[in-house]
Amino acid sequence: MSEQKPAYLVASSFMSRGHGSLDEYASKARPLLEAAGAELVVFGGPDQPLEHLEGAWNSDAQLTVLRFPSMEALKGFWDSPEYQAIKHLRTDVIPPNFTVAVASSL
Repeated sequence: MSEQKPAYLVASSFMSRGHGSLDEYASKARPLLEAAGAELVVFGGPDQPLEHLEGAWNSDAQLTVLRFPSMEALKGFWDSPEYQAIKHLRTDVIPPNFTVAVASSL
C-alpha cells in the first residue's frame, strides 16, 4: 500500500481597493476545510509580509497556501456540493487563481 502524499492548494489573490468582503466566504469555507483535514500554511491577509525575489509578481497579490492530507482530500473538498454552493462568495469578490501540487521528494 502506497503512502498518500500531502497536496497543496496555492492561491494568489489580487485584492484591489474597494473589493467586497470575504468574511462570509471564510466563515462558511472554514468548517468545510477543517472537515477535509486542511491546514492553513500561509495566510494571504491584507497585511501579509511578502518579499518578491525574482520574476514578475503583481504587487497587489496576496498568497495563501493550504495543506491537505492528500490530493483525494483536496479534490473531495473542492468538488463537494457544499463548497460549490458557497464558492460564489469568493469569486464574486476576487478573481480566482488557484494551483494544486502534490508533495514530492527531492
